[in-house]
Amino acid sequence: MQPILLPTSNLTHLNSRQIFSLYLKFSLIAVAAGISSGCALGDSKPEKSILSSSEKVIRRTSNQKVFSYPFESVWRAAQLALKYPIAINNMDNGTLETDWIKATDGFQNPEAEKEPSAGIKYKISMILVKGKIDGKESVRVTMTKKIERQRDFFSDPESLESDGLEEKIIFYRIEREIIVDEGLKKAAKLQSPQ
Repeated sequence: MQPILLPTSNLTHLNSRQIFSLYLKFSLIAVAAGISSGCALGDSKPEKSILSSSEKVIRRTSNQKVFSYPFESVWRAAQLALKYPIAINNMDNGTLETDWIKATDGFQNPEAEKEPSAGIKYKISMILVKGKIDGKESVRVTMTKKIERQRDFFSDPESLESDGLEEKIIFYRIEREIIVDEGLKKAAKLQSPQ
């Protein structure tokens, strides 16, 4: 930013009070311009909101998996894969949800350096949707892990983000349950007399 130069010939007839007044006015203008440009440059919220919206899309798609098996098989495997008490078990709506689980009683990341806080609880929700891919029956499973931390009795619970590890493990368990079930069905067909 270049300084504003005033012709000195115009300033010669001004007394010291008028020069001081001009100095104050220019100083105020410079400070106001600096503050407004500083706020404009320091405001990174639009970029952050764009970034967070793309992160939300990535998280939403990473919490989904499509299984190319019949709905009933995937539903049964999802029930078996959840090792927690189930609060909602509605096959007609495709909704499966656990009760609230204390973090100390539930899944613990093996790489975690410390025990989870006693004030943390979570529940896992699954939505199963029937569909077809290339004419073959398939099921999309969307899983959400809602984590809340309550610091004390009087405070409101605050939401925490999941690291996604337990969700991946549950997807793995569902897939393994389906593969074992399909293998047992094939073995039963081979054993049955025709």
